[in-house]
Amino acid sequence: MDNSLMMAWAVVHLINDDSRSALPDAPVVPPRQAGRARRRLARFQRRLASLLHEAAWAIEPEPRTATEP
Repeated sequence: MDNSLMMAWAVVHLINDDSRSALPDAPVVPPRQAGRARRRLARFQRRLASLLHEAAWAIEPEPRTATEP
């Protein structure tokens, strides 16, 4: 049994779903309300990264100094 016709039909419908988004009957996606939460998460990530960098610098061993005999 050859499934190429069914696979072609599925691919055509997957491609056409994107092209139908501008039609008058297209579903309306509500705008995101997560802008504030995203900014808060980014701020938290920056502070956490800074804290972790400072902790790494604090426990980092001092570089060896070469001394001549």
